[in-house]
Amino acid sequence: MAPRRALSMDGLPDPGDFAFVPSLEAAFPAILAELRRLDPSLFVESPDSLTTVADGYDETGWRWYALFGDGVDLAQNLARCPDTARACAAVPGLVNAGFSLFLPGTHLYPHRGEMPNVLRCHLPLLVPPGDVALRSGDSIHRWRPGSCVILDDTVEHEAWNHGSGERVVLIVTFAHPRRR
Repeated sequence: MAPRRALSMDGLPDPGDFAFVPSLEAAFPAILAELRRLDPSLFVESPDSLTTVADGYDETGWRWYALFGDGVDLAQNLARCPDTARACAAVPGLVNAGFSLFLPGTHLYPHRGEMPNVLRCHLPLLVPPGDVALRSGDSIHRWRPGSCVILDDTVEHEAWNHGSGERVVLIVTFAHPRRR
């Protein structure tokens, strides 16, 4: 279903405008259970993270578990997470997907995504107590486990985990419905 309204100026479209969101949110318990069964050593340094620490930013704690995309064979990763794989595969225009893990203290530099004509759906799975959020444009979004947020990552954004434990979000990148 295409969004009914124009994208918001803050780059956070209404998740209710996307027909797949209720199904993805309904799969939250199964996805969380699969995440909890994963060996932490299977998460790799995010290919998008910087290795510098400066001015209050630190991307060295960003880990990634790829499920779709990324140009590599992900059959073993998908086999470990069959419910997550089904939920992601049901997203129209799927481009890539994976678990994004932030260790405590991780804070991404403000940036804009490099992939045109896509949106990203974030399904928060683990959100520790503390300051854990996403800023897009002038808006700050506080994570709520099981509640999707859609992000136009061509809008400047940053994310951080200044909480007391790991933050994990399932990120599903999909073709922008108006640009398919």
